[in-house]
Order: sequence, then C-alpha cells, then structure tokens
Amino acid sequence: MANKVYLAVDLGAGSGRLMAAVFDSKTIQLEEVSRWASAPVKVGNSYHWDVQAIFNEIVSAVKKARSIYGDAIVSLGIDTWGVDYGLLDESDNLLNMPYIYRDSRTDGMMDSVFAKISKKDIYEQTGIQFMFFNTIFQIASEVEKGGNIGKAKSFLMMPDLLAFMLTGVKVNERTNASTTQMYNPFKRDWSDEIIAKIGAPEDIFKNGFAECGDVIGLVREELRAELGDLKVVAVASHDTASAVAATPARTSLAAYINSGTWSLPGVELKSPVATDASFAENFTNEVGAENTIRFLKNVTGMWLVQKSKEVWKAKGIDKSYAELEAEASTIEPMRTIIDPDAPDFVMPEDMPQAIANYAKNKGLPVPETHGQIFRTIQESIALKYAYVFNTIEKLTGVNVSEINVMGGGSRDAMLNQFTANATGRVVLAGPTESTALGNTMMQMKADGVVSNLAEARAIISASCEPKIFEPCKAESQMWAEARERFASAK
Repeated sequence: MANKVYLAVDLGAGSGRLMAAVFDSKTIQLEEVSRWASAPVKVGNSYHWDVQAIFNEIVSAVKKARSIYGDAIVSLGIDTWGVDYGLLDESDNLLNMPYIYRDSRTDGMMDSVFAKISKKDIYEQTGIQFMFFNTIFQIASEVEKGGNIGKAKSFLMMPDLLAFMLTGVKVNERTNASTTQMYNPFKRDWSDEIIAKIGAPEDIFKNGFAECGDVIGLVREELRAELGDLKVVAVASHDTASAVAATPARTSLAAYINSGTWSLPGVELKSPVATDASFAENFTNEVGAENTIRFLKNVTGMWLVQKSKEVWKAKGIDKSYAELEAEASTIEPMRTIIDPDAPDFVMPEDMPQAIANYAKNKGLPVPETHGQIFRTIQESIALKYAYVFNTIEKLTGVNVSEINVMGGGSRDAMLNQFTANATGRVVLAGPTESTALGNTMMQMKADGVVSNLAEARAIISASCEPKIFEPCKAESQMWAEARERFASAK
C-alpha cells in the first residue's frame, strides 16, 4: 500500500504551522512543512487576528506540501484555539478582522451578562467554565458597545471561518462551538435562550454543525489550480479537542493534561457533569471528538515561565529551560507555593516581580533567583494539577490512575516528575505533537482508515512511545504536606 498523507493545519495564538502526517498503513510520521507567525495586529485601540494573512499562509503551505507529496495528499483539517470568531455579511464578506480573545472589549461584560441571565442558568445550560474572554462575553460586547453584529448574517468560529474561505461551505464544528458558552451539550445545539437574552441575532447561528470526520467540501474552484482537488475535513477543531483525541490511554479512562502556555487537565466522559458542585469549582464540559465530553479545568501553565523569560531576556539574561531546570534542582523544595491562576499573573508587565509581590503579600518566602522562581512555578503548577484531579474524582466518581501529558509541555521532565509526585499517579509523557495527531485521526476517519477513536488511538500508540514518570515514594510525605498547604491557601 502506498503511503497516504494528511495535512494538519494547527494554529496557535502566536504561530501557525502545517504538518504532513505520513501513514504507512501501520504508523504515522509527522513532518513539518511550514511554520509562520500569526501575532495579533492592533487596529485603533483593539487587537485583531489578520485572518487573510493566516489564510494566505495556509494556501502557501499547501502549495509547498503539493510540491513535496503530490497526489499522496488525501485531505486537510484545521484546528485552532477556542472562543474567537468571525462575522460575515449578507454577501459572505468578513465584516471586520476577528478580535483576539484577550482584547479589553470584554472588560465589565461578565457583570453585564449576569444581569440579563444568571451565572447559574448559563452554567446549567452550557456546563462551561467562566472566563472573561469566552465568546458569550465577546458577543455581548458587540451588542452593547456598537460592534458589527447588527450587520452580520453568519457566525463562524475561527477554524470554520478558514474552512469557509477554502471551500465556500459554512458550518460550525461542535468542539469549537462548545467553547463559546452559548452551546448546550445536553441538547447538542445552540442555546437559543442565552443568545436571545444577551441580545444577539439568533439567525446568524443557523449554519448547522459539522461532526468530526465529516467532509466539509473540496477547495473552491479558483484555488484548485494551485491546491488540486483537496478535501477539507471537519476535525476536532478546538486544538485541545484534537490533542485529547490523540491521548494514547492505557486505561479505560482517558485522563490527560494538554500542557503548554495554558494547561488543560481533565478526563474524557460520555456525558456532561453540570452539577452545583462542578459549578462551584468552575469546571468545564467541552465537546470532544465523537461527542465525548472533555471535563476539565483551564490552568495557567508555562505562561508564567514564558513571561518570566521575556523579562530576563530584556535584561540580557537569556537562559534555556535546561539551564533553569538545573538551577531549580538545587533549590530547597516547597520553599514558595503560589496559585498559578491568581489574577496577579493574568497579564503583568513583569512576571518575576508579580510573583515576588504575590509571595510578599501572602507572607511567603520571596523567590529572588532564577532557580527559585522557576522551581516555585513548576511545583505550584504540579500542585494545581493534583488539586484538579482530586476534585475531578470527587465530582465525577471516576478513578484516575494514570495521567497522559501531551503537547509541548510533555518535554518538561521536571514538571512531569513533579506532576507524578504531586498527584501520586503515574504520568505518561507524549506525544508532543498530540494536536496534529488528533487532527490527522479525524481525517483518517473521514477517509475510512479508522472507524472510531479506539482504532485511532491504537495507531498513535504504535507510532509514539511515551516516557513514564513514577511518583517518588521517598518524597510522598513532603508532597502530601504541600498539597495541604496549597489547598488551604486557595
């Protein structure tokens, strides 16, 4: 059998890339075809995504892939972050560049929305964690602050917008739609009540849904001379959903951490859990591949390290992760424990100073050296993971015995070991390229190569060998005491 090639477009908040997944009938090999920056642009006082520039990069990347793989290419799938969207007018033209989720236009919108529909009602209908940048608050801002929503005829999430630009077909894929906090996973449809109460026009949400593994369509005729008769497939288009689809779980329960700038610790369930207890803990029920539920919590991940490194670099100190880890390994354990999700760390100009101020205000030893700051971050993230998984077991009744760490953070050996120690559970690290692999799996489903997630995960297991981290028994008491300190300080 000749190799088949599937193209995975994986877009992050800072960069995008096109990965070619080469399938030899047994295993998958990923090859990076192209990578590009996709930083937001400032227009007036607002930040936007230059979606046309991103689209142009995708087209150029596919052309490059054609020159390499030719007719072996089967299809293409697109995944992105959640919550961001585009609005089209009656002629299917984009009304404005999509806003970036961190734009300040959502300031004050949570209170405004809760005055129209209660926080509890929203959670009972959507099961989604409350975060200031959720689509519901972006849309409410459009309604209240004079955006273009009154002129809109269609609403498309970012990956669906790009798929439309490629194919001319308008659909919303469910995994990304579920991040809006306007989608009801119980009814498997938009929540008309929420949309009406925030004052958004209901007709813009009537494009219908695509399921993972559906063929959206062929690329537009005017693109075929450059790209060929390329099929565009609906994958699990929220990047975390694609990553979770690639979880090579050894147990019946897929427990995972998609580890990167944000960390997403959670479990894969068959149905949502939107109880008073999960509401109180602010857990989310996002839709996964094949209408599973990703019951998880957003946790601030390597953002704290990334922003600290930026500050140090600006001062002429550009240390690698390996150098920071070496320094941190000599530091006294559990010296300073912080909550990585504290508001202090959302967008500080100086992250090391923000950490120092937090510690001082809490009466904790102030981390001063690079090693102290790095160890504080690593230990604190691991302890937050432990808190989340212990809470998951209480809320769902499931037993988490192993945790799969995927994404870029799976290369972080110190954090992986700390996670095993903090949680008291075996950690399996890898695959690093979980999002691209999950994207590929749903294309393979559309192609008839696999029929379900179990078959897809078997191929991933055959293709990637995870690195295993066992909890350190000698340190179990120290980590148990640290868990108590972390929980009592929250």
